[in-house]
This record gives sequence, structure tokens and C-alpha cells, in this order.
Amino acid sequence: MPINQTEYRVDPKQPIVTRTDLKGVITYANPAFVALSGFSEKELIGHSHNVVRHPDMPPEAFDDLWQTLKAGSPWQGIVKNRAKDGGFYWVDAYVTPVT
Repeated sequence: MPINQTEYRVDPKQPIVTRTDLKGVITYANPAFVALSGFSEKELIGHSHNVVRHPDMPPEAFDDLWQTLKAGSPWQGIVKNRAKDGGFYWVDAYVTPVT
């Protein structure tokens, strides 16, 4: 997957939202997420959320995220995502388990 130094900004008036199953497969992506990521809805839905994982993100961050969610607690952290064209965007992510 390509990587470049193009930085995109999340529009605070259009928050991005995704929903995944327990395996991290995207089940929903709102239009703002689709547009910012550069992927089509078809390229996102049914695919691993790792499709937007930027290689600069340490695996330990996601280990902590999943351990926290499996314990039934919400997780919050800063995440660097990769856009389809190789650019990136920063997300102040708030992830909560839904039962």
C-alpha cells in the first residue's frame, strides 16, 4: 500500500464513524469516513479496519484497544490512519463496545 506525506484533516463538523464486528471487520462507515479515507464504501464494508491502519502506528496501541474493549470498557486514543492514496489523517478515536 502506498505511503506519502499528504495530510488530510478531519472536518469537526463532519465526524467520522465506523462500526466493526468483534474481529475488526467494518460493518458500517458513514459518508464522512468514506470520503476522508478515499476508499469506496464497497472497499470498506466487509473488510478489516486494518485497511486504514498506518504503518507508523505501533501494534501495541491496537493490542491495548482490543484488551480494553474485551474487558467491556471504552478506549480513547490518538490514531494515525492511512488514506487510500497513501496520505494520512489523525483521529482522536473513541471506541466503545456495543453489546
